[in-house]
Amino acid sequence: MRITAREPFDFQRTLRFVLSPPALLNGRLFEPLLDHFENGEYRRAADVNGQPVLYAVREVRQPPRPTRRARSDGAGAGLDLRILAGPQDESTFRAVADLVQRQFSTDLDLTPFYRLAASDRVLSRLVRHFRGMRIPQSPTVYETLISAILEQQVNLSFAHQVKGALIGAHGSTIEFEGRAYRTFPEPVRLALATAGDLRPLQISGPKARYIIALSRAALDGRLDLESLRYVEPAQAIERLLREKGVGLWTAHYVGLRALGHLDCLPAADVGLQKSIQRFYGLRQTPTAARVQRIAKPWAGWRSYATFYLWLTYWEKAAWREALAAEIREECRKSRVTRANVPNV
Repeated sequence: MRITAREPFDFQRTLRFVLSPPALLNGRLFEPLLDHFENGEYRRAADVNGQPVLYAVREVRQPPRPTRRARSDGAGAGLDLRILAGPQDESTFRAVADLVQRQFSTDLDLTPFYRLAASDRVLSRLVRHFRGMRIPQSPTVYETLISAILEQQVNLSFAHQVKGALIGAHGSTIEFEGRAYRTFPEPVRLALATAGDLRPLQISGPKARYIIALSRAALDGRLDLESLRYVEPAQAIERLLREKGVGLWTAHYVGLRALGHLDCLPAADVGLQKSIQRFYGLRQTPTAARVQRIAKPWAGWRSYATFYLWLTYWEKAAWREALAAEIREECRKSRVTRANVPNV
């Protein structure tokens, strides 16, 4: 099955976020948990219509469509989808196709964001570097919510380790060509767990209780997470904030990574604050309030501004330093130029 993506679309850059967290300073890489890239294709196991399915996505460049314009619009982006293991019926294919379209935001028009970014000395450069990158969406809102709770107030390495342990202990397995692929645990699996069951996975007592309570609420229908895709972003955030263990950072992260919200700003996120400090040349790490002030011109697209700033951590340190130095030099020249303009 072929899925067409709206240009500009960069599949490889989009995948970098989900395939692995950034390498640690010691060069250690993280083992893939749910997202895999093998034999030139992205692979993911997920529960679809109540059954585990392993699907694969491969990027293809489609020939340009005939146009009346004098210039060519270039080749189009496309994704070839196939199911490797699991049901092969039309209903499953349709459900997986819908999932992939949502996962990679194939219908999203980034042009308004790029126009907005053009007037920002930092975002304009990040847009050139990450052009076509989409915010990858998780298959389910539940997965993102539980993952966000695991990541609260811990470093990436530990969060990755704990998430791997949870998936290994409670996720389903699907086999393909002698290899086991895991799905993220379904709510029923964690709703039946106790805090004592999760403690050996190095999940703290409070987080375990939050995860179990959220899983039970999702299972009994009190918390319909998938329905949050169809309400206004402010309403979805407000609904999430009613749950114990869900603060503003967690709610915004769910908005970014599962609900497709375009204007989330996790202003208290330390990674975002440090990235803003580096590239905007601030002497101190900005507070959440200052991040909100800096981000006012990004209104409407603050999710993408945030994500492009986050993605700088996936680049080499030398690249980050070179970019920061380039921006500082441009600012210095701009100040010199203004100082040399005579008053009239």
